[in-house]
Amino acid sequence: MNLPRVTSLLAFLLTALPAWPAIPAGMVLEWADEFDYAGAPDPARWTHETGAGGWGNNELQTYTDKLENSRVEDGRLIIEALQFTDSRTPYYTSARLVTRDKGEWKYGRIEVRAKLPSETGTWSAIWMLAAEQVYGDAYWPDNGEIDIVEHVGYEEDPLFLQVKGVEQLDNVHGTLHTYTRNGRDNQGLGGRTYGADVSTEYHVYAVNWYEDRIEFEFDGLNYNTIFRDDLIPVRNPPEDPWQYWPFKENFFLILNIAVGGNWGGHFNSGYYPSDSPYGSNGVDDDGTWPQRLEVDYVRVYSLGDGTWKGLPVDEAGNAPTDSWMGTINVSAAPWIYSYQMDRFFLPQAALEDTFHTGGQWVYFPRP
Repeated sequence: MNLPRVTSLLAFLLTALPAWPAIPAGMVLEWADEFDYAGAPDPARWTHETGAGGWGNNELQTYTDKLENSRVEDGRLIIEALQFTDSRTPYYTSARLVTRDKGEWKYGRIEVRAKLPSETGTWSAIWMLAAEQVYGDAYWPDNGEIDIVEHVGYEEDPLFLQVKGVEQLDNVHGTLHTYTRNGRDNQGLGGRTYGADVSTEYHVYAVNWYEDRIEFEFDGLNYNTIFRDDLIPVRNPPEDPWQYWPFKENFFLILNIAVGGNWGGHFNSGYYPSDSPYGSNGVDDDGTWPQRLEVDYVRVYSLGDGTWKGLPVDEAGNAPTDSWMGTINVSAAPWIYSYQMDRFFLPQAALEDTFHTGGQWVYFPRP
C-alpha cells in the first residue's frame, strides 16, 4: 500500500466531509441499523406493534406491519402515514417499530439521523421505554420514558404561528417522563430547540445517557441536560428514588408517526374554536398525504468496558488493532471504505472478514 498517497487522500477526504457529531470519548458502537438492504425492516432488529385504539393519547392512526407503512429502500427506513378517503371520515394508517427483546440498553449514546414529517396532525417520535416494569404500580410513567426527539406538524403551520403571533416555534423536543414529572400532568422534563428544515433535510438527534444525567443533542449541539440530583429532593430523599429517576434499567427504542392525538392534534377547534380550521381532531385532512419519517441510520454506543473486540481502549476511545489499520478511535463512528467494492464497512466487519492491503481500502468517518 502506498501510505503517503493514502494519507494524502485521507487528509483530503476528511477536510471535504461535512461536520459530524462527535461521539463522547470511550463510547463504543454496540448496535446499529444502517438500512443497507431493501424490503421489510430487519426482523432481527425490529418488531412491529400493530393496532388502533388511540395508544393512550387519543391518536387516530392504525399501526400495521404492511410494506406500504414501513419499508427500507435506497438506504433508508421509511415510516409512512397514509390517508384513506373511502369512507365518510378520512382515516389513517402508519407504523410503529420497536427493538424490544432485540435491542435493549442501559446508558450510552443513542443516535438517529432522520428527516421528519411536517403536516398538521402528524406527531413523529424517536423515543425509548423501559424494557420491564421494575418500579411502581404502573408500567408508565413509573418506569420512565426518554424522548430523543418528538415533533408535531402544527408547530410549522403558518396558521398556528399566526394565532400565536410568532414567526417560528421551537420544533425539536427532547423530554424525560417519570412518576413525578410526566406528560399526563403536563410536567414532562423537557427541552427544545429550533430546526428550520427538519422536514426537508436529514439531521442527527441523539441522547448521551449516563448514570447521573441525560444530555439531548441536535446535530451535535447540546440543547438540554437533565441531572438526576437536580430532581431528587434535598431533604430526606428516599433510599431508592425511582419516582424521580427511573433511568437505571434497560430501555428499548421506538420509531413511529402518530396522527392526531392529545399533542399531535392540539391545533383543533376545541382549543382554538375561532382560529383552527381542522375540526375536533386537529388534523389537516385536506393537506399533503402521505407523510414520512425517513431514517438514514440508527446507532447505539455503549459506555464501554475498556475493550473493543478484545483490544484495549483508552479513555479517548483509541484502540490498537494490531492490523494494517493501526490505532483507530472506536468512539468516532469510524468506517472502512472499499474502492473495489464501492461500499462502506464498519471496522468490526473489517476485522472479522479477510481484507487485503492492495491499495483498495482507506479509513475515514462516513459522511
